[in-house]
Amino acid sequence: MSLIVSAIVGRDDRLLLVEQQAPGDPEPSWMLPGGRVEIGETLVAALKRELAEETGLVLTGLPVVAFVVDLTTATGRYSALTFDCDVEGSLAPNDPDGFVQSAAWTDPVEALDRLRCVEWYDCVPLERFLSGAAPPGAVYVRDRT
Repeated sequence: MSLIVSAIVGRDDRLLLVEQQAPGDPEPSWMLPGGRVEIGETLVAALKRELAEETGLVLTGLPVVAFVVDLTTATGRYSALTFDCDVEGSLAPNDPDGFVQSAAWTDPVEALDRLRCVEWYDCVPLERFLSGAAPPGAVYVRDRT
């Protein structure tokens, strides 16, 4: 099972997204900042690392679990924890993997539209969290086998 963290970061009524393109991806896509938790790494340490690498921002305070998606696919099992985060600093992506091309503050409606363009991304948990329809920490189980 792979453990993944991602961050919901807001500033001035905008959401932070990163534009990334992994090898083999036909085109770049926009995502919430985040990535895999490394062996021996805590969730908060992984979140701090991913935010710093992908955006240049520094996590402040303790993040709150916004939602969890437990996903089973034909290729594996993933638990993705998305946190509501406070940050400081200026955008300065420095992704050592070279996947992140840029980071941008985006209107929430446009952010959701960009996320919907990612075939495998499920926008429902994020939409429910942002609208207040689901409490922080809601768990979503998805089976796509």
